[in-house]
Amino acid sequence: MARVSYFAIEQAIKAVLDAEDSLQNVEVLLESPLTFNEGLHVIIYLDSREAPASLQSLSAGQRTRYLVSISIWCFAFGLELLDALAARDELVSNVEIALMRDRTFGDVVTTSWMTGGEFQTIPQNAGFMVGAETRVIVDVQADIQGVPSG
Repeated sequence: MARVSYFAIEQAIKAVLDAEDSLQNVEVLLESPLTFNEGLHVIIYLDSREAPASLQSLSAGQRTRYLVSISIWCFAFGLELLDALAARDELVSNVEIALMRDRTFGDVVTTSWMTGGEFQTIPQNAGFMVGAETRVIVDVQADIQGVPSG
């Protein structure tokens, strides 16, 4: 059966981030709820997928190309807003540099690119939680080559 292992894509992105020296003190999580209130955290979420007709080849009955949208949220916490914002910006920068170094995440996807993201500032009882999203699009293919028919 043709399939794309979406979880394997998330794990590959996590592995790229975990291997980045500048992110050694950062917790990288998969599909986690935001339940912490200190430190630096990166959370990877699958958002959506699409199979645009313009990407489908003549062998579309045998394979399908998908563009998978992934949100990578970078969160920083600080007692002072400016400190939290500076930590968030540094974290986002380090995440994006790591993603640029390996656009295929160890050959798990064909390619990937970043498309922007949103920002959040959430006042806390004892400080501020600030976040920035990096949206990543990955190009993957599911095919039935080698799968018996019928």
